[in-house]
Amino acid sequence: YNHNFSAANNEHHIEAHVEINGDANLDFLTIPLTFPEMRLPYTTLTTPSLKDFSIWEETGLKEFLKTTKQSFDLSVKAQYKKNKDKHSIAIPLGVFYEFISQKVSSLDGHSEKARDNVLDFLTTSYNEAKNIPRNIPRNQLKLSLPDFKELSTINEIFIPAMGNITYDFSFKSSVITLNTNVGLFNQSDIVAHFLSSSVFVIDALQYKLEGTSRLTRKRGWKLATALSLSNKFVEGSHDSTISLIKKNIEASVTTTAKVHLPILRMNFKQELSGNTKSKPTLSSSTELKYDFNSSKLYSTAKGAVDHKLSLEALTSYFSIESSTKGDIKGSVLLREYSGSVASEASTYLNAKGSRSSVKLQGA
Repeated sequence: YNHNFSAANNEHHIEAHVEINGDANLDFLTIPLTFPEMRLPYTTLTTPSLKDFSIWEETGLKEFLKTTKQSFDLSVKAQYKKNKDKHSIAIPLGVFYEFISQKVSSLDGHSEKARDNVLDFLTTSYNEAKNIPRNIPRNQLKLSLPDFKELSTINEIFIPAMGNITYDFSFKSSVITLNTNVGLFNQSDIVAHFLSSSVFVIDALQYKLEGTSRLTRKRGWKLATALSLSNKFVEGSHDSTISLIKKNIEASVTTTAKVHLPILRMNFKQELSGNTKSKPTLSSSTELKYDFNSSKLYSTAKGAVDHKLSLEALTSYFSIESSTKGDIKGSVLLREYSGSVASEASTYLNAKGSRSSVKLQGA
């Protein structure tokens, strides 16, 4: 077993790195074991005897691990690459200084009046007292505030721009290999990326998951995201875009999924889009196809579903339309069945009134 750790911080980057590796010998699992017949306490039950029982072979470890010489390597690295650019933030301190200066000037005027009133009071008191000079020079009583000097005006402050962040994880052994990479990059666009994958002796546990998100700041704001997953039994993807350009908003989303199981095949797709160019509009469509077949359950089912929706809206009217179609065909215990359905619906509403219609068909 060995491990290493390192860290660094300089004017260019901050990083930390950890490495761990080790070896294990599982030869002891191949030694045949013998268990005599044993009687369970407080019962009349007995356990059967086992002779030359190999944990390595009988439990399936031989097929799973392949070899008794096992090793692993683990590596983790995180890094932050500093950005020399800076962002300025405006701070109107000049207005604050002017406000303080006005308050100090006003306070100085009130102080002068208070000084004169105190001086008159003391002079009158001394003149009325006996054996005390009748006149007191007014310049012997002074009351003043310190001068307030305006500081140098700071109109903005600077903060460092975000740099690039990366993270790498790796684990390797004779059974499985895992890799994960994450990155956040601040360039002309802000980009986030994620990638994770595995290689396993069991195919069902192998996968690849990848995602990317990009924020563009040219001619408005645009956020685009893509995500994908691949596996022996499941596949999927997701793509979305949101744009804010002047007074217009546009958005679109597409999601797909596929399932490949021994008894089930299924395809799913959904699309959604909308914008506010000339008038707010929204449209959506969903498709689903499936095929189920199980010999153990003596059942089959195959069919499809299709759904569409559209919407328009203004201050003068509102409109929505929807349609759905579906069909199925299969069997249960060798008895066949089938069916289909179709429906349409619409609604229109304005200041003068409204109208709606619904249509439904089935077989």
